[in-house]
Amino acid sequence: TIQYGAFSGCSNLTGDLVIPDNVKSIEMFAFENCSGFDGNLTLSENLTYINNFVFSGCSNLKGSLVIPDNVKSIGMYAFENCYGFTGDLKIPNNVTSIGDYAFNGCYGFTGDLKIPNSVTKIGESAFKNCYGFTGNLVIPDNVEYIGTSTFENCSGLDSLTIPNSVIRIYPYAFAGCTNLTT
Repeated sequence: TIQYGAFSGCSNLTGDLVIPDNVKSIEMFAFENCSGFDGNLTLSENLTYINNFVFSGCSNLKGSLVIPDNVKSIGMYAFENCYGFTGDLKIPNNVTSIGDYAFNGCYGFTGDLKIPNSVTKIGESAFKNCYGFTGNLVIPDNVEYIGTSTFENCSGLDSLTIPNSVIRIYPYAFAGCTNLTT
């Protein structure tokens, strides 16, 4: 276990951030505002939950972000303002919930935003200001609510599929999604 706030604010750490497979949990704020990392983030395959605020403010991480297959939930603000990523975001099929503001401000992600069918809850502002995503966004069949500002300013998305399971779309859910045509 990496304890609560263990490396919080360590902004002069550089290079890749590798969480080895013997780590089974990372507590809140563990790497919050560690803005010095300037390489890839590799997460332990044994993580089952990405806690609240764990990587919030780690703004210089590069490349794609691959969430391990065992992760079932991504906490609130988990990757907020990690805007340095320059590749895909890969969310595995076991994830059932994405917390409020989980990827808010991660505007460097590119390509499609693929939310797996296992997801039943997408928190408010979860993908707000992630304008690097392009292509089609498909909301999973199990989602009933699309929260306030969930996809606000995801201006690169050009098509959207909302399933019949959605019974409420909250304010600003797709505000600023200027390229949506379908």
